[in-house]
Amino acid sequence: MIKVGVSGCDTLRAHELVRVLVNHPDVELRWVSDHGHAGTRLDQVVPGLVGESDLTVVASGSPDEVDLVFLCGNPTQVASSLAAGEIPEGLHVIDLNGSHNLNHGEELPWKYGLGEMQRRNLVHDTRLITLPGSAAVATLLALMPLARNQKINSPLTVQVELGQSALASDGRTIDGMTLDEWAKEQRQEVEFALKQCQPDFNQPVELTIAPHSQRRMLAVTARLKCEMDAGVLRELYDQYFEDHNFVFVVNRPVTPADVENTSKCLITLDKDESTGVLTVKALMDVLLKGTAGNAVHAMNLMFGLHERAGLALKGTGC
Repeated sequence: MIKVGVSGCDTLRAHELVRVLVNHPDVELRWVSDHGHAGTRLDQVVPGLVGESDLTVVASGSPDEVDLVFLCGNPTQVASSLAAGEIPEGLHVIDLNGSHNLNHGEELPWKYGLGEMQRRNLVHDTRLITLPGSAAVATLLALMPLARNQKINSPLTVQVELGQSALASDGRTIDGMTLDEWAKEQRQEVEFALKQCQPDFNQPVELTIAPHSQRRMLAVTARLKCEMDAGVLRELYDQYFEDHNFVFVVNRPVTPADVENTSKCLITLDKDESTGVLTVKALMDVLLKGTAGNAVHAMNLMFGLHERAGLALKGTGC
């Protein structure tokens, strides 16, 4: 069993992570820490846990008691608390906030936690994983087959539709940033990740954020010029994702019911042969594939488990 601690439980994504972990067959949840809820039973903090856990939230969890810590707290606090000498040797860490994604001068070897992008890198002696932002997850899944085949050679426009569950309790910020600030950070992350896959990538990326009518949904619509015809494009995408467990390319419009409360991302392709414009749409649950489910996926890879372990079914949703 993997002994796990969760640092920070005052966000919906942290709640979702805890709900998945308590039902994971290979996990023992040892502690959940949060200063604001210390001394309170976990099932009074996280909805849906009555009868599932007898834990009490602690102010600070001991890293000596666990094999892995998930970091769900404020990104600024996370970044400042994880200086090179402060992570005990042998402790595994997964940061849900992406605090280390664009800080390339760090001494510690944080690995980018998107399994569909670099699965092999996450299963070889990995100790520290930083997760992509949720908009970056969906955007990269929509574009990864093209980038891996060096086919992104025109400007990109990306519209992200974001459900309310991704936002802070004020409904206007994410991780302490305004939506405009967050959109800029996600764009920079997408540009950086695409360049890792397609080294000559130098196209401008325009990324905008709009609300999604369904609170758990994250939808991405990416558009670019592409010379490949529709049949070849579909084959390229099918081949890229054929050995992955959570991303599927479909030939019909997708709805929130197709992905809600799952770790799936469904992708559709539409090539306008008259204009050469390719439209790629990706739809997923922002709390699962966007954050908590992706974190558990990374853990499964890190510890050599099947990718779908603990993610085929889940507990009650938000």
